[in-house]
Amino acid sequence: MKVTGIIMECNPFHEGHAYLLRQARRLTQADYIVVAMSGDFVQRGEPAVFDKYIRAEQILRAGADLVLELPLYAACGSAEYFAHAGIALLDKLGVVTDLCFGSESGDIDHLQQCARILSLAEDGGGGGLAAVYRDLLQDGLRKGMSFPAARAAALQQAAVLEFNMAVNKDSIAENCSDISPRTAPPGNNPFEKKEKPCPPLHFPSVPNDLLAVEYCRVLRTLDSSIRPHAIRRIQVPSATQHRKDLLQNRGRPDFSSGILPQITVTQVPLFPLGPDDFSAQLLYALRMYEDELEEFADVSPDLALRIRKNLGSYRGFSDFCDLLKTRNLTRTRVSRCLLHILLQIRKERLDALKSSEMALYARPLALNRSAAPLLSAIISKASLPFLSKISAADVQLTSEASSLLREEFRAEELYCLTLAGIAGSFPSAGSCPAGVPRAAQRKLPVKRT
Repeated sequence: MKVTGIIMECNPFHEGHAYLLRQARRLTQADYIVVAMSGDFVQRGEPAVFDKYIRAEQILRAGADLVLELPLYAACGSAEYFAHAGIALLDKLGVVTDLCFGSESGDIDHLQQCARILSLAEDGGGGGLAAVYRDLLQDGLRKGMSFPAARAAALQQAAVLEFNMAVNKDSIAENCSDISPRTAPPGNNPFEKKEKPCPPLHFPSVPNDLLAVEYCRVLRTLDSSIRPHAIRRIQVPSATQHRKDLLQNRGRPDFSSGILPQITVTQVPLFPLGPDDFSAQLLYALRMYEDELEEFADVSPDLALRIRKNLGSYRGFSDFCDLLKTRNLTRTRVSRCLLHILLQIRKERLDALKSSEMALYARPLALNRSAAPLLSAIISKASLPFLSKISAADVQLTSEASSLLREEFRAEELYCLTLAGIAGSFPSAGSCPAGVPRAAQRKLPVKRT
């Protein structure tokens, strides 16, 4: 059985995602496709523009067989956490053979080489290379560079250093005058033909390639047998542009463009949400936890101080992000930190989850009815609980996993109640019942084939 995994946000689903699904099946000749998708809150530090069940059903209709939800803490985290949880989730299913992801370059060899350098620099085992990388990173931050820019520059220089070290090592071996081909010990002959070191790498600066490097890095770290494949992205309007259009026109939505085909999910308003719909909730959280801001994930002491100093100027989620960002601190990082405060994602809990490889259970969002053999294989081979029935979760899960699941329910309810409150004020939102927690009324979407 060939099973291909894909990690997506689909915020919102568009033609680029449909293309990736088609190409993944063609390239890997997959019998089944499993997608790990962000839930109601995403990596940019914002709510998803559409409900997770709506997006999961779109993915199913575009060719996937099973859609699983990424853990909340990873879906809202940096690329490192996002990639680690996605890969760990797919790997622990015990059936995934291949991984496909979108890439600006489409060059899997280059991406894997970048992942190797990244592992040497940040994961230990790189010796002097890791120390040099840390010094270069701190130097870039002191110069006022943003963290992504400083990190990319430090990794670039670390790659050059590693290349020069490899070249010098080969040069020393080639010039040994006290060893001959006859006397050199087996396996340690400097006169044997050796593989030439790779030239210095140019680290990517574009988002999908950066995330692809993280995927390859995690596959190395986990020593996973999953084979990665990079699929070059096509030129279509970006998810960012789609979100902008949807939020600007949400009082009079027009879905004739095909962004949201064949939506049949019941009891969920087909209505877009943006970060400013959570402005009141965020202000409440900032006031409630004003004295303990440093305890939340990604919130540095400097950012906590800036939040406290500027809280009197709070005018909304987006406006506050613009107010807090600096040369060193990107707007996305600020938004992510604010979302962590809103959802009460604390550093201590995130660190504990990272030591557990982020994925404590598999929570399905949508399933193709014809994928019964896939489901049977997962249930028999997975090394983590598969929550086919939420009602049985307490029996299947450890206390830590049960606690995390309850946190995800709370985040889901926050999204649902906000959606009901905002959408209910627009006649175009449809006749969906407002104020009813979605978790209590939803059933797993199934594609009938």
